[in-house]
Amino acid sequence: MNDRASFIIGRALPIGVFGFLVAIQTELAFAGVQNASHGGLDRTQVMYLLNRILTVAFFAFLVVIYAIRSKAIARDHNPVAIAAALVGSFVLYGLFLIPGQGRSSDIWVLAASDMCLACGITWALYSLSYLGRRFSIVPEARGLVTSGPYRLARHPIYLGEILAGVGLVLPTVLSLHAVVFAVFLGAQLARTVFEERVLRSTYPQYEAYARRTRRLIPYVL
Repeated sequence: MNDRASFIIGRALPIGVFGFLVAIQTELAFAGVQNASHGGLDRTQVMYLLNRILTVAFFAFLVVIYAIRSKAIARDHNPVAIAAALVGSFVLYGLFLIPGQGRSSDIWVLAASDMCLACGITWALYSLSYLGRRFSIVPEARGLVTSGPYRLARHPIYLGEILAGVGLVLPTVLSLHAVVFAVFLGAQLARTVFEERVLRSTYPQYEAYARRTRRLIPYVL
């Protein structure tokens, strides 16, 4: 991959995509603020607005990271690894293109959905603050982080994204949304394999770190 293609795919395109998502989520958050100013918010609307604000913060952070991130030390750009990375990053947006048949109206299901979204995005954002300029969608090595949430799991950002994904599909789990989530989950697990292959070949100390730290769920998996 030449320098121009690397710049477009590795910096310009992600900034454009995540910038677009920031704009969409900001518009939704602004609409929520306007609704609040006109007549107040109930619990559901408060959680919706909170999740929009957290999502804006997450995507805005990614825009900044891609603008200033350091050069990759090593990378794995084979087609399967790239496909897994792209599917894991963006397939959940397909939920908005597939009508959710049989959306639950149970207050406890909706509350659990909101909490999973809020906790998942918050955890992903917290983890991203530690990874910082080392972040990449495709498998690349820019430094090894083992502190903060990375002391508990080797892929804490994916854990947050999966938890947020559970929140998205929970009200419509008895529909095609469950299939989309299954594809997303499989892609995220595949990403961990490809990324760890790069990290193991680049950092000799990664093997010891992997032995003492769970892949996704602290102390469990």
